[in-house]
Amino acid sequence: MKVLFAVWELVPFFQVGGLGDVAKALPKNLHRQGVDVRVILPFYKALKLHRLQKKEIKKFTAIYDGKKQKVTIFQIHFLDENIPVYILKNEKWLDIPSRDTFSFYNLCVYEILKNNYLSWIPEIVHCHDHHTGLIPLLIKHNNLKFKTLLTIHNLNHQGKYSLDVIKRTGLDHSKCRVIQWETKKKQVNFLLEGIIHADLVNAVSPSYAKEILTEEYGCGLDEIIRNEGQKISGILNGIDYDSRDPVHDKNINYHYGVNDSPIQGKHLNKKFLQDKLGFTVSDDIPLIGFIGRFESKQKGLDIMHKMIRRVNLQKFQFVILGQGEIEWEDQFLWLASFYKKNVAYISVFDKKIASQIYAASDFLLVPSRFEPCGLIQMIAMRYGTLPIARETGGLKDSIIDGVDGFLFKKYSSFDLEMVMKKAVAIWKNDKNKINEMIVNAMKKDFTWDKSAREYIKLYNKLCSPSETS
Repeated sequence: MKVLFAVWELVPFFQVGGLGDVAKALPKNLHRQGVDVRVILPFYKALKLHRLQKKEIKKFTAIYDGKKQKVTIFQIHFLDENIPVYILKNEKWLDIPSRDTFSFYNLCVYEILKNNYLSWIPEIVHCHDHHTGLIPLLIKHNNLKFKTLLTIHNLNHQGKYSLDVIKRTGLDHSKCRVIQWETKKKQVNFLLEGIIHADLVNAVSPSYAKEILTEEYGCGLDEIIRNEGQKISGILNGIDYDSRDPVHDKNINYHYGVNDSPIQGKHLNKKFLQDKLGFTVSDDIPLIGFIGRFESKQKGLDIMHKMIRRVNLQKFQFVILGQGEIEWEDQFLWLASFYKKNVAYISVFDKKIASQIYAASDFLLVPSRFEPCGLIQMIAMRYGTLPIARETGGLKDSIIDGVDGFLFKKYSSFDLEMVMKKAVAIWKNDKNKINEMIVNAMKKDFTWDKSAREYIKLYNKLCSPSETS
């Protein structure tokens, strides 16, 4: 089976968000399970090759905005896997991301497929998020025989651009499913086009695949998604156990595993981090972490902030790592400056301190308003840190309440506070129960092997005669 993986970011070459991690881990595991998978993305000016030698594959021209644009295809490979990675070079449109970057990139992928510039023909083009949303449209409109799968990582980011961007690709915008109010604004929705024209669509957790059918989580597209519902499914993301492992993590001081003194290991890492943060060094005070983007519409910053301000801080220690919206950075910086012995705020993301928080914390807060999948709860569980999370999306699919974490339903600071105090009460009064939950969490299987097998099932479905008829 041959699959072309179309993404806009890829660890370790270029990363903005979590998609970059997925774009590395999923192809690696597909490759190990026998899929001939190759990755294609733009060759941005900021892309780092890590001293890899690039090989020129092909020069070609693509007509964009009525002009011939020169494009060069280079090939590199994953640092640790023999998987071809194609990077597309064009100084005008692909050097620095702009409103035209993704439409031009999508057009280039289409031209490469149409003309077999790779001398390798995939059966399936696996597209990710709105950045690749025009590829299914271009393939279908021009009657190419490739099957397409679109993965929705976050429906909230839809990629709305001017209709002029569509016209520059040479497409008649009447071929797009432009919603009426978008026509008035002269906009096209890249993610919407991908959802409508892809042969199959999946979200990054089973629960999120159901949630996006509703008005609450559908981000204005719920009615259209319901119309396409027969081709939508959900597959939970995984995490890379090669890099997320408290047995070998070089960023933590004391190593441990599920079968190698996990409770003692966490105890030692907690003492280290408490001392580093200037907190009281004590195993009698719960250390509660938060790691995530400061994105108020999604990450539950408001209810977490209200809850922290309301509780008796002398009974808790909070360590918060995150950056994003300046307003919320200022709010948590203010809290930390007034409650230095109980609240620490770190605004610059650092993998080392993130690992230390995962290893040292007793609990990790994940109070998201919505969460398509979420990785931090999986990483926390790998390190034996019990998540306290809202029952939504991938959080609901990955955590069993009272078994390997704690869940609350209603999006409110009071419900968050109630479940946090419940968790802490068990932590204080029933160590056997908590230790059992820690072991349960560490034993959970969030490997990408499992997710890759589910994607292979989708690929097989796409290639089956019933799908092609």
